[in-house]
Amino acid sequence: MNFLCKCCKSRVTEDKRPEYIESAGIHKRGYHMEWAVFDEEENSKPINERKWSETNITPKIGDKRILRVKAPFDVEIGAVFTNVYEPWQMFLNGWDSAASPEDIYKAAAVLCRFEEVLWTDDFSAFINVEILNVMPLYELYKYIPETVTADRFFEEFGSHEEEVWTEFENEHLLYRSWSAQGDVAETQLIYTEDNGKRHEVMTSWYGMHDDFYYFYNIVN
Repeated sequence: MNFLCKCCKSRVTEDKRPEYIESAGIHKRGYHMEWAVFDEEENSKPINERKWSETNITPKIGDKRILRVKAPFDVEIGAVFTNVYEPWQMFLNGWDSAASPEDIYKAAAVLCRFEEVLWTDDFSAFINVEILNVMPLYELYKYIPETVTADRFFEEFGSHEEEVWTEFENEHLLYRSWSAQGDVAETQLIYTEDNGKRHEVMTSWYGMHDDFYYFYNIVN
């Protein structure tokens, strides 16, 4: 299942499936699709007409959940894929909009099995998924093998033309982003150990037909 781009009306497809990271139970690349939650009184309406609930329900293994998917999603029924979960305030407005510091630690890479299409048109769909694994983003460095690089991922993050925004920072986590007027954008998540060792564990890239998150454990 894939979709047309709302801007150019071309069909967006994927040429290559992401690799699976056995030790972490997720793929190297994940989608950033919306987790749909509805209040009970909305269930009598067609799913594409329901008002969304402002309730955060963190995915758990074995749960059945609803996603609203759109381009660049390209997955067939029965297939397994990875999707990022963030509490809805963070999903819509960035990590600096988290309702509480605890919500930061709920962000996760979630392994899903595509089970059923509930509604679809050319541009989006609501689908049912089963949750197979939940990997908190702040724990990625524990489960993904380290890759040593000479690249200065801390110092060199950004486009060098746009301002880099720190959306969240504490003694261990640094989440920052930059955007070129919303046309392209990038985020980065770094975990720093007590001894000062930095791990780049996630980045994302948003562009014309891109909206992907990438998971790894890069150190230098």
